[in-house]
Amino acid sequence: MLWKFLQDGKQEWFKEKVEFDNENNMVAVVELEGDVFKHYRSFKSVCHVIPKGEGSLAKLIIEYEELNANVPPPNKCLNVMVNVTKDIDAHLQKA
Repeated sequence: MLWKFLQDGKQEWFKEKVEFDNENNMVAVVELEGDVFKHYRSFKSVCHVIPKGEGSLAKLIIEYEELNANVPPPNKCLNVMVNVTKDIDAHLQKA
């Protein structure tokens, strides 16, 4: 899938593939091409949902390799993942 978006007022893009692991309740997004590779050699975000009591716990993971030591951690991506997870939780709470 190809995504285009604004990041800090700049047009950016990336192409991804999504991997599902239904047995372990995991979904991974693997970046294949795009602006993310200006800073990282590899980039993968994972959401692992763990049943807990009457609900679930979402474990968010970002696996990445920087191009060099001056590259900051991908905190913006993590913030997006957290916000999407909160939106999903709010939606499910209404159901």
